[in-house]
Amino acid sequence: MNFYDNINNLVAAFKNTDEYKEYMRLKNEMKADEKTYNMLKDFKDKQNEVQISYLNGEEVSKEKQEEMQNLYSIVAQNDSCRKVLECEMKINIILADLQKAIGEAVEELVKF
Repeated sequence: MNFYDNINNLVAAFKNTDEYKEYMRLKNEMKADEKTYNMLKDFKDKQNEVQISYLNGEEVSKEKQEEMQNLYSIVAQNDSCRKVLECEMKINIILADLQKAIGEAVEELVKF
C-alpha cells in the first residue's frame, strides 16, 4: 500500500470517530443559531490570536488573559457552546496521541 493511501485511510478513520462526528453534528446544529455561532466563533478567533502571540514569544498581558477567562465563562454558560468546546477537547486528545505516535516514529530522524 502506498504511504499516501495510508494517510488518506488515517484521515478517513479520524473522520469516522464518534468524537469527530459529534463535533460536526454540534457545529452544524449551532450554525442554525447565528447569535450563538458568532459568539463561539468570536471567542475562538480571539483565543487563536492569543495562542499565536504566545507562540511568537510575545507576552500575553494580564488584561488579555482576564478578558479571555471572562469570555470563556460567558461562552461556557451556553449549553451548545460548552458541548462544542468539550468535543474539541476530546478531539485534541486524539490529535495529541497521533502527534505523539508520529513523533516517536520519527525520533531516530531528528536525533543525531
